[in-house]
Amino acid sequence: MTWLNRLGKWLMVGSVIAGTTASGVGCLTRPVSKQEPTTKVNFSSTVSQQAVDKVDLLLVIDNSGSMGDKQGILAEAVPLLVNGLIRPKCVDKDGKPTGTTADPLKSTDDNYGCGAPGGGVEPEFRPVVDMHIGIIDSSLGSFGGDICPDQGRLNSRAHLLNSGPSGVLPQTEPLDKGKNAGGFLAWYPQNKDNSDKARHPEPVVPGIGAEADFANAFGQLVKGVGETGCGLEAQLESFYRFLIQPDPWAKVTVDQGTLRASLGSETEVDAVLLKQRADFLRPNSLVAIIMLTDEQDSSADPLSVAGQGWAFMASQFPGNQTVFRTDGRTTTAPRGTSVCSKNPGDPGCTSCGFAATCNASDPACAAIKNDPNCANGGYYGPTDDSLNVRFHRMKERYGIDPQYPIKRYVDGLKNLRVPNRKTEHILDKNGVPGLYEGTPACTNPLFAGKLPSEPGDDLCNLPRGTRTPDLVFFAVVGGVPNRLIFDGLESAASDADKIAIVSDPDKRAMNRAKWAKVLGEAPEVFNYSGIDTHMVESVNPRPGLPAPSQTRGDNGTDPDHGREFDTQKDDLQYACTFEILENGAPKPRNCTTPDCDCPPASKGGDKKNPPLCGPSNDPNVGIQTRAKAYPTTREFMVVRDLGEQGIISSLCPITLKGAKDSPIYGYNPAVQAIIDRLKNALTTQCLPQQLTRDEKNLVPCLVLATLPQGDPATACDQYGLKPPAPEILTKFREQQRAESAGGGPGATDLSKLPVCQVTQKDVPKGATCKDEVGAVWCYVENDGNNAPAGRCPQALIFSNGSSQLAGARYSLQCIQQFGTGVAAGDPAAPANP
Repeated sequence: MTWLNRLGKWLMVGSVIAGTTASGVGCLTRPVSKQEPTTKVNFSSTVSQQAVDKVDLLLVIDNSGSMGDKQGILAEAVPLLVNGLIRPKCVDKDGKPTGTTADPLKSTDDNYGCGAPGGGVEPEFRPVVDMHIGIIDSSLGSFGGDICPDQGRLNSRAHLLNSGPSGVLPQTEPLDKGKNAGGFLAWYPQNKDNSDKARHPEPVVPGIGAEADFANAFGQLVKGVGETGCGLEAQLESFYRFLIQPDPWAKVTVDQGTLRASLGSETEVDAVLLKQRADFLRPNSLVAIIMLTDEQDSSADPLSVAGQGWAFMASQFPGNQTVFRTDGRTTTAPRGTSVCSKNPGDPGCTSCGFAATCNASDPACAAIKNDPNCANGGYYGPTDDSLNVRFHRMKERYGIDPQYPIKRYVDGLKNLRVPNRKTEHILDKNGVPGLYEGTPACTNPLFAGKLPSEPGDDLCNLPRGTRTPDLVFFAVVGGVPNRLIFDGLESAASDADKIAIVSDPDKRAMNRAKWAKVLGEAPEVFNYSGIDTHMVESVNPRPGLPAPSQTRGDNGTDPDHGREFDTQKDDLQYACTFEILENGAPKPRNCTTPDCDCPPASKGGDKKNPPLCGPSNDPNVGIQTRAKAYPTTREFMVVRDLGEQGIISSLCPITLKGAKDSPIYGYNPAVQAIIDRLKNALTTQCLPQQLTRDEKNLVPCLVLATLPQGDPATACDQYGLKPPAPEILTKFREQQRAESAGGGPGATDLSKLPVCQVTQKDVPKGATCKDEVGAVWCYVENDGNNAPAGRCPQALIFSNGSSQLAGARYSLQCIQQFGTGVAAGDPAAPANP
């Protein structure tokens, strides 16, 4: 098993490394224990003073057509997700479940219901008693185009959704309707933990304290998302806009003279979103984003292509007045040059559209004009550029990719500073946007200590909070066969075998070889070698898979998706499909709505005939028996690049039969994978290296606490602590100033805050300091009788008494020295994600 640890991946022994944390804090340079060094391994980290006790959970749910079935399945998994966080398992000293669960209405005084305190049984992690859950959808309109008008649910603007199937949920309405935006659910029982209002302030929406009420409201919100949104989904940009974009635009406009898009002036921002973000997102919580989608991320960066990226979301492509689609109204986009289909990374791969405006004396322009693909304007034919399939393999097909780079979203979930609108694209002297640069300019709101919520608030220079990137998780439940995630699943003969596989974290751990099957070896440079055929985006039948059939009800024999079909160049082949069931029984539906995938034969349904349809005796009635998911490759690329912080799951259930609480039913495998990953951050902080104790049983580490306020000269005294030695403090202040540099006016200068050294408590192997009343920390290791480090081989523990240092930021600084060739207890390096 590859452990997820709060200090990142271990550094290779044999290197002399001056490590830095995500916050920019470096290692101290003096040795802390006396021994002859031959190899020195330094590491440091910003750490939490105690296990995380707040969770902010954001769901991003695709609300385009055909998503209704999937939303219903997710709603069925809601109780498992809720219970997994608020009722953790009671475990014995070896970490084995006892068969009971913790009670979120109790406290540490009674061990949260896991038996008598000190009796050898305790919760796997503290029950989460302070949790926000919000939902946004995938519709952001057309970014300046006209395919999805900027109204209603076609452009939800990444605002929180507060309605169930029957209307607005009162639990999402703000307590102070005159000031607060609300829009989310708050799990907030009235127990001892939440009586500490400094650590657990009252939420701005009504706190829900009954588990059944909370799960029911959550399920209602999921079902209320619906499937009436924009068909060009903006799944990635939606979460980025809500959580990360410092200055979210209020509207995208297009100048009809220059045809360039604009995101508005610096003062034109979405004030509603800013208020919702400030209400929802706490600075010291674990954040998890769960995305549910059956299609590829399909939105354009409107400022790409010199401000004309929006054109890919328009029904009439600017400049094309000659090649109309079969509707006689809309026009097609330009092709890519000839080399694009074979080698999209070639410098000669570009858009035929540039032939009309480029400098004819430039050899590159001449090459475009003379390219055979660019003859007669170079536009696609009437049936070759369906808007429904436009956003797949765009560089190969159009010679340019107008979408935001994947790096934008990965950086947004990891980096402490991000670009604002001004530094995403730099304008030239004529106001023409350049290429996407994404230069960091502002504090990332995801890692800020205080968020803007009112007009006139500073949007950029925000103080840093205590959340670190290892407390941010991104899960995608999308289009991929389950067998590409779970090792051995395709050969499992029984449900019991499948349950054993799904329940084994090692079986679902991703590695380079498994990712190559999902995405290809390096899709970012168009290297798709190793990709499973089901994950190839294509309008044509893919080789090696069952051929299309014209017979209704013949849905093929492939265990993942049935078979290929004749897309009529208006659809993509599927990654996976599943039978539509209700309470374990087939539930075929008549195709009476536009989102149905099986139109009747009288409307040409037999020609396309996807592997989703049942037989029908009436040529005017289509029957759909299965649901589908397309390869969601862009979303999965973000998951891959996040490593241990990313979670991949399939939208196609292993089964929809049997008990709904079965580990293989519906989206239970996805939910369990998410819970298993989150609980690592909710429990003890693993250390990446076994440390050597000195003669006093201490390890060569320091913990420095930066207090949020107070006089640096006296603040430590009131907590029974002392400042660090002058030479250590001087070095640490330098690092704090470096971290604070560039924050701008109003940003917190960390070097002006009090810094205290937290005392290390010596404890023998198998013991802990967690019950100490003073503010101390200790290095703990498991032995044959006790497991104070829990799931970790070794861990850092803060005492209960350290809770008096509320709001402090902690820096762990270690210097470990080993003899030649020895790295005591060094664990195997984790596999590359």
